[in-house]
Amino acid sequence: MADSDIQAVQRIYTALTRWDIDDMVADVTHDIEMTLPDPLPWGGTHHGPEGVRSFARIFRDHVEGPWADPDDFLEAGDRIVVLGRLRGRAREGGQEFEVGFVHVWTLTDGIASRAQIYYDSAPILAALDGRPPPEPPPRI
Repeated sequence: MADSDIQAVQRIYTALTRWDIDDMVADVTHDIEMTLPDPLPWGGTHHGPEGVRSFARIFRDHVEGPWADPDDFLEAGDRIVVLGRLRGRAREGGQEFEVGFVHVWTLTDGIASRAQIYYDSAPILAALDGRPPPEPPPRI
């Protein structure tokens, strides 16, 4: 995997930081597949640029603030794994949340063609419902 592949994924996060969805969509394939945790209003699998735009609209309908703060971009064979944090505030009720995430990007000819998004949806759902976040599990 080339440095340009990591830079391609970094451009996506830069666009998301500005909430420039058109710029983000310019850096994905026409048949991008983006899969997010099902329980969330914006969850499920979204296809193509319109699917990405739909995800972004639904997310912004429910959440104020940044979408994702990436910390690390790791090469993993033919994929880029991004570790970071998802932070925001529920538009209804103002409850804040922060969860760690893992995003797994697949690139086709240097362009993002698939994103598998993993994070704990329980604290986000609690914020959206105006409840305090659930207690974290005990550390072993």
